Amino acid sequence: MEDVIEIRWHGRGGQGAITAAQILAEAASVYEDKWVTASPSFGAERRGAPITASTRLSNSKIKMRSQIITPDIVIVLDPTLLKDVDITAGLKDGGIIVVNSPKSPSELNLDKKFKVFTADCTHIALKLQLLASGQVVLNTPILGALIKAKELVKLESIKKVIQEHFVKDGGKNAQAAEMAFQSTKGDEN
Repeated sequence: MEDVIEIRWHGRGGQGAITAAQILAEAASVYEDKWVTASPSFGAERRGAPITASTRLSNSKIKMRSQIITPDIVIVLDPTLLKDVDITAGLKDGGIIVVNSPKSPSELNLDKKFKVFTADCTHIALKLQLLASGQVVLNTPILGALIKAKELVKLESIKKVIQEHFVKDGGKNAQAAEMAFQSTKGDEN
């Protein structure tokens, strides 16, 4: 693993981007013995408004606490954000983009200087009936897609933390991560 991996999460309020950032950080810290930071970016957001969250992972102590400006990886929970937000802003050349989408990576028409991965997290969540307050749970499947795109931590570590976080539906949420991991499509560009 490089010294510090920076990840920026894009979602809409209520989709679980902040929780996903925290689950990844916990899996890395507790089960993989890595240094981590995870933080949300809040403004006047409300349910459905675009939000971001950040995760940093490293094998050594992380001293940075600022928002991530030049991520190595960008995660997109809601594919409509591809039209509404410049998700590639600051993304390093050769960076990774993981998108919740039924489309293939090439169909998203993102810049060829990035490695793009897609997984239909919405379909997986609906198939497993993963809903919270009437909204589709996208954070647990997108974690599986992320680990397929770049093994920052082991999938088993992610699944353990998911089961700890979601006591009632932990098994189904862990299954969603596994299903997304298995079905993620990569276009290495």
